[in-house]
Amino acid sequence: MYCIAVVALTGAYAQKNYSYQPITKSQQSDIAASMFANNVSSFLINDQIPIGYVSLTNVVNMVSYNPVEGTRIRISGQTNDRFSKRMAFSAMAAYGTEDHKFKYALGAAYNFARKAKGVYAFPCSTLGVNWEDNTYMPSYSNYDVAYFSFGDWDRFYFARRKRLTVSFLQEFDNTFAFRPYYYWQKTDDYMLYDDGQTLSLLDPAYDYTNNSVGVELTYTPTRKGTNLLTILNSRFYTFHTQIRADYSYNSQHYIQTNTYSRAEISAQHRVQFLPLALDVRVQGGKIFGQSDKYMYFTPNYRVSSVSNMFGFNLYSPWEIMCKDYVQTYTQLNFGGILLDNIDFFKNFKPNEFINFKALFSSQTDTYCEAGAGIDHIFGFLGLEIVKRISKENPYDMPDWALRIRCTL
Repeated sequence: MYCIAVVALTGAYAQKNYSYQPITKSQQSDIAASMFANNVSSFLINDQIPIGYVSLTNVVNMVSYNPVEGTRIRISGQTNDRFSKRMAFSAMAAYGTEDHKFKYALGAAYNFARKAKGVYAFPCSTLGVNWEDNTYMPSYSNYDVAYFSFGDWDRFYFARRKRLTVSFLQEFDNTFAFRPYYYWQKTDDYMLYDDGQTLSLLDPAYDYTNNSVGVELTYTPTRKGTNLLTILNSRFYTFHTQIRADYSYNSQHYIQTNTYSRAEISAQHRVQFLPLALDVRVQGGKIFGQSDKYMYFTPNYRVSSVSNMFGFNLYSPWEIMCKDYVQTYTQLNFGGILLDNIDFFKNFKPNEFINFKALFSSQTDTYCEAGAGIDHIFGFLGLEIVKRISKENPYDMPDWALRIRCTL
C-alpha cells in the first residue's frame, strides 16, 4: 500500500510539473526576435568565421575607406583552439587602391598556464610577439572599421610605421592582470590630410624611432548583474566594471634624442537600478619630460555618420594633440520605460538614453557635448541626436548632428 501511494504521488508530481502549455503567437514573436538579435549580435561581436584549424577575423571590416589609402582591402586570420590550446599564429594583409601599397602583420602567442584551455582563455599566462608594417591613425585607433568609413575626412593625421611588440599577459583570480611589454617603432611617414591635400610632416633625412618599455595593470571584478548580462536578455551594451593603469618609459629619436614617461589611467562602472542603468567612464593621462609632438595624447573622437559611442562626435580641433588630458563619459539608460508602451518597439527591447561627454586639458579649452537617442533596434542598431554645448567654437564645429548607433 505504501509503495502504491509513493508511485501515485510521484506520478501526480511529474504530471503537474511537466504539463504542456502552448505559447501564444505574441510570445513566439518575442522569442524569434530575441534569437535573431542574439545571432546577429554574436556574429558581429565575435567577427570571425572558423574554417578548420584557422579562423578568418575582422570579417565585417574586410573593406573600409580613407582618403589616403582609398579603398582599404584587408584579410586577416589566426589559428584557433582546434589547432592548439597553447599556441596561436596570426597574419594580416592589406592593400590600398589609392596609395597602391601593401601592408602586413605577423604574430605568435604561447600560453604557459599549467592547464591551458585556450591561448587567450582565462587564466592567461601568455607571451605574445607581433611584427607589423602598417598604417595607423594616431587620433583614432579604429580608423579601418567599415562603418566609420562614411564620415567627414576634412582633417586628420595619418602615419605608416614598422613596429615590433613583445608582451606577457598574466591573469589572477579573474579580477587582476598585469602585462609588461616592450615595443620598438620606426615611423616612415607622418602625414596631415587637410581639405583634400596631404602634407608630409617628417623629414626623410632623419629617422623617427621610438623604444618603449612599460607595464599595464588591469582590475576587472566579477559583479552580479553586470558581467552576467547577456545579449539575449539585456537591452544594454556590454560595460564591464574595470580599472586600468598604463605606465611606460620611452626613448624617442628624431633629429635629437628625447626621453619621457607616459602615464594613463581609466576607470568605468555601471550602476544599475533596474530598469535603469547609469554608465560612467573617466580616462586621462600625462606625458612627463620632453617628447616630440607626434607622441602626445589625443582625445577619443571621430567625425562620422556613425556615432562614436564613448568618444566625441562633433569635436574638430585644429591641434588635436595634447600633452595631458581628462576625458569623461556618462550615459543614463532608460531600459524601455517609454518605448515599451508601443507594440512596434517593444518587440525589439529598445533602450532610450541620454549622455554627456567632456574633455579637459591644460592646452585646450574645455569641450562638452550631449546626446540622446535609442539603442538596441534589431539588437545592435540605433539613432542619436548630438548637441555641442561648449560656447567657444574656434574650429567651426557644428552645433547639431544625427548619428547612427552601432552597439557591437
